[in-house]
Amino acid sequence: MAKTKPLVIGLTLILVASLGFNIYQWNTTSSLTQQNQLSLERQEMLHQLTATQNKINDNLIRLDGALQTACHKLSTVGLSGTQARTILSELVANNSLIVNAATADVKDVLVAVEPSNYSSIEGQDISLQEQNLQLHQTMRSAMSNMIPLVEGFPGVVMVAPIFDGSGKLIGSLSIVVQPSLLVQQSITPASEGVTQYSMWAMQSNGTLIYDPDPAQQGKNLLTDPIYADYPDVQSFTHRVAAEQSGYGSYQYYDTNLDNASKQVVSKEAYWTTVGIYGTEWRLVVWHALDP
Repeated sequence: MAKTKPLVIGLTLILVASLGFNIYQWNTTSSLTQQNQLSLERQEMLHQLTATQNKINDNLIRLDGALQTACHKLSTVGLSGTQARTILSELVANNSLIVNAATADVKDVLVAVEPSNYSSIEGQDISLQEQNLQLHQTMRSAMSNMIPLVEGFPGVVMVAPIFDGSGKLIGSLSIVVQPSLLVQQSITPASEGVTQYSMWAMQSNGTLIYDPDPAQQGKNLLTDPIYADYPDVQSFTHRVAAEQSGYGSYQYYDTNLDNASKQVVSKEAYWTTVGIYGTEWRLVVWHALDP
């Protein structure tokens, strides 16, 4: 009996040590699995972000190409008349992202606008709009931030100068674009079986130009009262505005504001930059971190 007791104790110690090692190994394996899963999620987030960034920039470049082509045509036919209106109508008809197209004279008074349901704004002075001020400073194409338009809704305006055959400025051509639609149509769908991560986009001043939640569309992340109780949102927004790309985290609701089951969650996010003519937007992809 005396000889058996040390043996039992020894076996017990071995069993405890083995159990402890197995628990450690399981914890280590579980931790590595979680890290690998998180790494895969982040890779997919970056893939979706980059693909969408490329599509947005491609769409902006296509809009610029259409704008320049129309300017070239207008340089020979003038700012008004049947031929000019045909050029404007075709510009809108061939580009689903364009709301309307308009010519303006050298004093930035609208001359012709198509489609015809926007003709009521002809004759309006748009000389104080930011994109026109920039155009006259540089004599190059410009794009506004999201602004209240004479059409009666917010949007962005891309404008280009029109020169005659001798190189003299005779006016400008502008197109109105709704950035929310441009971003939404550019979001790259995830592959089958892969999580589709949510995205939003903002101007460098913190104004949301796209958000899946209609209630947040057009809100300013830095100044709107709905974000006042969430300092993480404002800190993150300041970083996004200041840096062209990066990674960060913040806390906010996990779904639309009108959803009764919404909860505040921790989110991790990557962002990058899109834009044209020197005007930049920030594109952000995020997902909720596990509690």
